[in-house]
Amino acid sequence: MSRILITAALPYANGDLHLGGVRSTYVPADVFARFCRLSGKKTLFCCATDEHGTPIEVNAQKEGLHPEKFVEKYHKRQKKDFDALGVSFDVFYHTHSPENHKLSHQFYRAAQEKGLIFEKEVEQTFCANCTRFLPDRFVKGTCPFCGALDQYGDGCEKCGKVYAPRDLKDPRCAICGKSPTAKKVKHAFFKLSACGEPLDAFLSTAALQKDVVSYVRNWLTDLKDWDITRDGPYFGIEIPERNGQYFYVWFDAPIGYMASVQAWCDANGEKLSDWWNEENQVVHFIGKDIVYHHYLFWPAMLDAAGFAFPSRIPTRGFLNVEGEKMSKSRGTFVLVKDVLGRFSADSLRYYLCTITPNSTADGNFAWKDFQAKVNNELIGAYGNFVYRVLSFIQRQGGVVPVPSKGNPVDEAFEKRIDAFFGPVTRDLEQVGVKEALEKVMAFASEANKYFNDRAPWHLKEEKELNTVLYLSAKAAFALASALYPFIPFSSEQVFKQFGVFPKKWADVSAFKAGLVLSDVKPLFLRMEDRDVDAEIRKLLKKH
Repeated sequence: MSRILITAALPYANGDLHLGGVRSTYVPADVFARFCRLSGKKTLFCCATDEHGTPIEVNAQKEGLHPEKFVEKYHKRQKKDFDALGVSFDVFYHTHSPENHKLSHQFYRAAQEKGLIFEKEVEQTFCANCTRFLPDRFVKGTCPFCGALDQYGDGCEKCGKVYAPRDLKDPRCAICGKSPTAKKVKHAFFKLSACGEPLDAFLSTAALQKDVVSYVRNWLTDLKDWDITRDGPYFGIEIPERNGQYFYVWFDAPIGYMASVQAWCDANGEKLSDWWNEENQVVHFIGKDIVYHHYLFWPAMLDAAGFAFPSRIPTRGFLNVEGEKMSKSRGTFVLVKDVLGRFSADSLRYYLCTITPNSTADGNFAWKDFQAKVNNELIGAYGNFVYRVLSFIQRQGGVVPVPSKGNPVDEAFEKRIDAFFGPVTRDLEQVGVKEALEKVMAFASEANKYFNDRAPWHLKEEKELNTVLYLSAKAAFALASALYPFIPFSSEQVFKQFGVFPKKWADVSAFKAGLVLSDVKPLFLRMEDRDVDAEIRKLLKKH
């Protein structure tokens, strides 16, 4: 059996899940993972919380928690959101873990042996009063561009400009309020500039998105060596031989993919090399904000350490809300738990899939569009069809009838039931979530037309009626099977109503005449104006 290892970009353990990451990464990855499992591939779907770095320290201090307690708190909250959304990770682990510590040192030593680690003197911000180096978020001052007060050392939250701590006007230590100084210190750098050849080969041979590759190639001629060191105190993985220095979070974070696999393997009697090798597929789902790290730095690290390159890196764009950039200050930062507090997980999953094409194009979350797609498509074209068919059969005795030889219309429709999976499969194999879903819903429209045109409520001849009901029920089962990767909760309801589950992808052999239907009821609740309008009012109030 072929194996496929699927990872999703690690959510930072600094807050609750928002719709942007769910749309770009977690729902598409879950759709693909569920499809792969049904297709007979031995599938491992891994993720972890990204738990190191300065923002963790800053926010842990604000909440009066030790960083370890802080990240554990958000790991649990994010896990709860993922479970509620139906994201089916085989393992959801931590980067602050023994496995990640060990592997990060292994990667570092391998890069050293390849001559890819060198030392360079850099100038850092230092607080003499606190006797510590200050990461960007531990320096505050006046924005050099717009004059906004009380801004962090890495960028202005008011005007959005990015800068270094030394650029701030009237800088001060965010801990004690004293003015910091500049101090020179030696850091370890990863020599990315020496990795052009293997990176060019990776970009040429892997099954990567063409729109991203053409963009990334612009960097190949001017690769920048990367400072992979941070001065303590720092919440991260310490480098023993560097006297109180730590790996920069972007060095150990991608290694967290591998550490999660290692943890799963240790618990299940397997080896990391069983999964991460040249023969298997390794697929990373990410958002386009971390393209540089995953298309250049991470492959260079893998090559240095002797591991296989990723096979594919599905990369999706940003999510706007009501046409505006998602922003906490503007009130357009929508949390997963807030949506799921009012609407079903499958409704949200369906809508996000409809606005996520197989490209880095940005999407837009609009409440009225969400409502329209759920009510008109998910319910109108699919949910209503399933309920009409199954409730009609239930009124006839509740048993899927035995078909007879149908007329040409019936025969053509049965061929369509068996054939529509083909194009859907091809799209999903290429991680085309939106494109595959559109083809499934197009068949749902065909099924509705068949049921309406054949009008079983008007049929008097029993054999003809039985054939139409059988084929309509078969179409309902096939649709639930094809939609399972997208909307698993409601698909499982349909399977329970039939009393059987599909054995594998694109196989409806579990469906047959004689199945006894039970507990037939509507799959979805309509999204009502009052509920949607309440969410829109929340946005207007926050603006």
